[in-house]
Amino acid sequence: MTEIDNSNLRTIKNILILFAAILVIVIIKTLSGLLIPLAFALFVGILLSPVIEYLEKKGWPYSISITLITIFTLGFIFLIGLVVFDTGTQILAQKGKLLAQMEARFEVILSQVEFIPGVKELEADGFTSALNRIISKDFIMSTSGVVAGQLGTFTFNFILSAVYLVAVLGSIVKYEMYINYLEGDDQTGKERLINSFVEVKSSIVSYMKVKFFTSFCTGLFFGLLSWIFGIDFALFWGFLAFLLNFIPTVGSIAATIPPVLLGLIQIDSSGTFVLFIALLIATQFVWGNVIEPLMMGSSVALNTVTVILGLVIWGYIWGISGMLLSVPLIVMARVILAQIPDADLLVKLMGRSKLRKGK
Repeated sequence: MTEIDNSNLRTIKNILILFAAILVIVIIKTLSGLLIPLAFALFVGILLSPVIEYLEKKGWPYSISITLITIFTLGFIFLIGLVVFDTGTQILAQKGKLLAQMEARFEVILSQVEFIPGVKELEADGFTSALNRIISKDFIMSTSGVVAGQLGTFTFNFILSAVYLVAVLGSIVKYEMYINYLEGDDQTGKERLINSFVEVKSSIVSYMKVKFFTSFCTGLFFGLLSWIFGIDFALFWGFLAFLLNFIPTVGSIAATIPPVLLGLIQIDSSGTFVLFIALLIATQFVWGNVIEPLMMGSSVALNTVTVILGLVIWGYIWGISGMLLSVPLIVMARVILAQIPDADLLVKLMGRSKLRKGK
């Protein structure tokens, strides 16, 4: 009878945990406008904490260190937005040239498949005319509204992130003091929380060091290849590859699409175009699937299935922001679950943790 009661209690407990997890996901998704800037601020704060510690050892005043780091960080984020905006303006300025190249390429492709019924009529109608019918005035108006809305959201998140970042940088280095305050006289609890924070911090910093290096090299190769093959905006495609490479799995695919599409209309030879695609794919494969795992080693210790599932789940909850933060959030979730005895199996499935329960 006791075994049956324990089984029923375990079942009820698992059901309650499932409902609690669903409720947490709903709350996180609902409050995404406030939580995404906070998550980015925490993430950036953890990354910059070694810099603050170094400046503190060199005798820099704490307030000056935080002020300078905040200004440089926000300036870098603003610079990214400026580069994207400037490139978009250049693309619009060269719209006529790009449409003419698309028209010429479209005619060549249609001439090779004109045996298909209806192709001759499409060829006579012209690519530009067909494109103008698709991109109607209503389409442009609705797209402009979406862009304006996204710009307003970005501005709000940027300001909110700046506020959060100042608060995080002002407290991230003093985490031991806050933990001592929270745990009081519980020495075991203090050690457990400190070890948890140190693991999250070291895992994220190690991951970002490797990711930054491989993403930079990938972007550098993308930019060089685009420039060598005569693709317009080569510098921007390299910069875009650098940014998107921080999104696991999906980012490398998304970074390859724009230069390939532009290469389709700007590279005359089919053989050269195939070589261009092959070199881009080889770049992504070598840096993402060979060099990065070798450099990463066991610093993060997440298996591939966990990374992909985390990418899907956080992408659903927070969109592109969730994809960017998926790996750090998974590392944090794994460390938290490592403190729960019943979650031992789940922690093992997610990947190896340096922490042991009871510490």
